[in-house]
Amino acid sequence: MQADGVFSGGGIKGLAFAGALEVAEERGYTDWVKLAGTSAGAITAMALAVGYSAKELRERLEAYDFKKIADYGAPLGIGEAENLLLRRGLTHGNGLHEWIVELLANAPKPAKTFGELEGEDRLRVVGVDLAHERMVVFPEDVDLYADDGGRRYVPEEFPIADAVRISAGYPYFFPPVTLKDAVTGKDGALVDGGVASAYPVFLFDKEQPGHPTWGFRLYGGLPPEQAPYQPIHGPAWPIDMLKGVLETSINALDKLELEAFKSRTIGIPTGNVSTLNFELSKQEKEFLYDSGRKAAEAFFKTKPKARNIFGASPPAASLPA
Repeated sequence: MQADGVFSGGGIKGLAFAGALEVAEERGYTDWVKLAGTSAGAITAMALAVGYSAKELRERLEAYDFKKIADYGAPLGIGEAENLLLRRGLTHGNGLHEWIVELLANAPKPAKTFGELEGEDRLRVVGVDLAHERMVVFPEDVDLYADDGGRRYVPEEFPIADAVRISAGYPYFFPPVTLKDAVTGKDGALVDGGVASAYPVFLFDKEQPGHPTWGFRLYGGLPPEQAPYQPIHGPAWPIDMLKGVLETSINALDKLELEAFKSRTIGIPTGNVSTLNFELSKQEKEFLYDSGRKAAEAFFKTKPKARNIFGASPPAASLPA
């Protein structure tokens, strides 16, 4: 069956999407028409857009050494300080970009630019330009920016890897990506879309949907009592507080969105797994996969109607029996 898929942010916790997608495929949803995501969700949406199945995605995630993403360069401490001063992030950010390029190149349906993807409006990913104080949806908003010759970027020609790298660029950890504003000529500072829209489930809504949009929403803690906790204390309290500010801005709407979009949202609890823990244990990885599976199984058992912001549901034949 056909469906659109939208995936939230959540950093390394995005591994849980693979488990939830396995269940969606078992329910018949193997034809993803349009896909969107923010941060880790952008990587997942991209992977589906170039033909990866849930099983293939999980195999890729299990095989990859995520420590490569934390490319500090010089020894820990020295490298972080140097990167913050020179690059405006704790890491170089190259490891993340290289992994995204690798996923695209080795995909069942490889693609480099948005125009090479199969289907109209196949993929959208969300970023934020801190310098210009705006949300940027790729590829449609790339014409806000121009190259060094003053030529505005063309959505179909824009590299998928660059857009996804922006969307997944957690502020202060990964350096912002610089694109030049086409009107002012001033450099933007493009970072993780979760700062503005961690769960853009509304992107594909229309008054008469032909198929459902299934949303995959990560949230911290465990239902119903255990909430996530970010301690802020000790000599490193400024860093703790900064992490708390960013996590709160990304996750503050958890309860509201899970309730408002519950007829089409698979809410996946991620316990106390840290967004930027690139050294997950085997047990933590299994917890995330299993959490995704259990959440999706429970969701589809409710026979959801996938009602959108117009109050409309798709035809019954496109919904789970």
